[in-house]
Amino acid sequence: MRRYIDLWVRCESFERCLEMIRCLKRLGFSSAAIELRGECVERFDHLKREAEGVGIKLYRKLVLEPSTRKELLKLLRENRGKFEVISVICRNLETALVAARDSRVDTIIIPVNPGYRFDKGVAALLRNRVELPFRYFLEDRGGFLRTASEIVSVLGKKCGIIVSSAGSSSLELRNPRQLASLLQVLGFDEERALDSISTEPVKLIEENLMKLSKNYVMRGVMRIG
Repeated sequence: MRRYIDLWVRCESFERCLEMIRCLKRLGFSSAAIELRGECVERFDHLKREAEGVGIKLYRKLVLEPSTRKELLKLLRENRGKFEVISVICRNLETALVAARDSRVDTIIIPVNPGYRFDKGVAALLRNRVELPFRYFLEDRGGFLRTASEIVSVLGKKCGIIVSSAGSSSLELRNPRQLASLLQVLGFDEERALDSISTEPVKLIEENLMKLSKNYVMRGVMRIG
């Protein structure tokens, strides 16, 4: 049985976040990675307990939007080990090339009409997953579909693709099949489309929880006892 994860939910208001958590449960999700803003930053532990009460596991997500390679590397050094998920919005090719291969980055997010092209060189460097936020589709359907189509055609065979809601209210959330439908429009079959909100994010979370464990030494090595 699949477990569904919304890998990007934006939370600023505590009460609104509680409402979104309950909505995620009704929609069929078992987990969510939340970007904490405002009062929610200091109240994550409270949110986590409330979410567990309704059957949702919460993970902390950091979304970076650097202007330069230097800024990105600085932010990654400062935040290493503090979040279960780190995503980078790549506004230019310089940050995209770094984020695509840095092991501290979990997903790269390419905005609509980014102003740079994806080619075989970018694909060859890609080590991380690509995230497609449903909110981008709501804001600019034509632009999103053009950009997403290019991403899928050039990068789709080189990496895992995750679809998230990027919602900041219950009205912006969608159920798992609605999120997966974005990839079906772009030519994915149903099973692989559903992987984008189940298998791929589940693997990502499991890998990162292992890395954050006090028993983790290095890739492939865990301390016993």
